[in-house]
Amino acid sequence: VGLALASGAVPRWTSVDPYDGARAVALENASNLAAKGAVPLAAVDCLNGGNPEKPDVYGGFEAIVDGLADACSALDTPVVGGNVSLYNDSVAGPIPPTPTLAVLGTKRGVDAPPATLDGTAADASTLVVVGGLGETDALGGSAYLAAAGGTDRFPSLPADPAAVVASLARVARLESTLASHDVSEGGLAVTLAELVADDAGAAVTLPTRAAAFTETPGRLVVQTTDPDAVRDAAGELTVTRIGDVTTDGALSLTVDDETLAMTADEIRAHRDVIARELA
Repeated sequence: VGLALASGAVPRWTSVDPYDGARAVALENASNLAAKGAVPLAAVDCLNGGNPEKPDVYGGFEAIVDGLADACSALDTPVVGGNVSLYNDSVAGPIPPTPTLAVLGTKRGVDAPPATLDGTAADASTLVVVGGLGETDALGGSAYLAAAGGTDRFPSLPADPAAVVASLARVARLESTLASHDVSEGGLAVTLAELVADDAGAAVTLPTRAAAFTETPGRLVVQTTDPDAVRDAAGELTVTRIGDVTTDGALSLTVDDETLAMTADEIRAHRDVIARELA
């Protein structure tokens, strides 16, 4: 039996919708495990908020507690420990209600698909999204709206998250799955960029900006040599082909007839900006 650990929080999500944002945090962490073929076993949390003596702050904090509890119950994942941090206020105001979750998962065996593409199998494989493109989903809470401006509702979440996670884990465990990466912050566009390596790229076409940037959790991008096996393992989840794996170490992403091309080196330069600025 192998173990896997996922953790994270997305304050943008819970700023837009504290209840569903907290549910999405739980599903995203479980999907992160599923990308390695694991399913959640238990979780610990850290519940962060501002001054609870303020009614609006208390309401948001109450909503993330309810959302996280409901999501973990639906995922059959007991929260076995955690802590609370309140009165996180500054002159700029209170922090968003922010649930941080760490989830432990298990799987048979220790092998797991990597989160980078395999260029040696470019000709024999294809790229698919398991769980839907999200082309009609909202952009609320997304990094795209944070950068471009505007508002939108939070994306819809699946009615049965446990079934979604189990299906994603089955897909990741297939011998034909060469790489697997869950979709979360930044949406499909960022997920694809994170899959690119020096000797493996991707040429992808998406129908809408929502498909590229919505952060709806409960989805995987998969490099597979057998799309039919993916469809069988995915059960009720939608499986959509989005493009090809290349050997040029670059991402070519076409959305609404506009194409963005970026090499692995350029992607690394963007990814390393925080480390450079803090050095």
